[in-house]
Amino acid sequence: MGSQLITPDPGTVIWTVITFLCLAALLAKFAWKPLLTTLEERERTIRESIEQAQKARAEAEETLRKNQEILAQARRETALIIEQGKREAESMRGEILAQARKEAQDLVEQGKRQVQYEQKQAIEQLRRQVADLAIQAAERLISRSLDDTKQRELLDDYVRGLTALEPRETHR
Repeated sequence: MGSQLITPDPGTVIWTVITFLCLAALLAKFAWKPLLTTLEERERTIRESIEQAQKARAEAEETLRKNQEILAQARRETALIIEQGKREAESMRGEILAQARKEAQDLVEQGKRQVQYEQKQAIEQLRRQVADLAIQAAERLISRSLDDTKQRELLDDYVRGLTALEPRETHR
């Protein structure tokens, strides 16, 4: 029996070849075409998936580029807005300082006018008091009889006192 496996029997070889050809024909008719169709379909699906992935990647890169441009534009606009805000703040600061200086100067001028007015009022009041005192002094002098020399001395002293009280004008 061991020798039959080594030496081929022509009947077995013929039947093996016939069986192989029938099996190959059946496989070609029923298995190879669907198998090849399935493989071709799988290849087409893979190819389409690769193409879609490439398109998606290209779109993603384009979207990224656009987003980067938008971000850069937003940064530029932000920088411009900040710069404009700084300029406006500096302008407002200058205006506020100028207004404060003007108000301070107005207050100083008003204070000076008030002091001058009060000074004039005080001088006027002092003149009235001096005049009242002069009248009282004159009444006393009249009530006492004085000689002509003493009356002149008193009058001269009085006139000197009045000229000393005159406001001195200052030139600026």
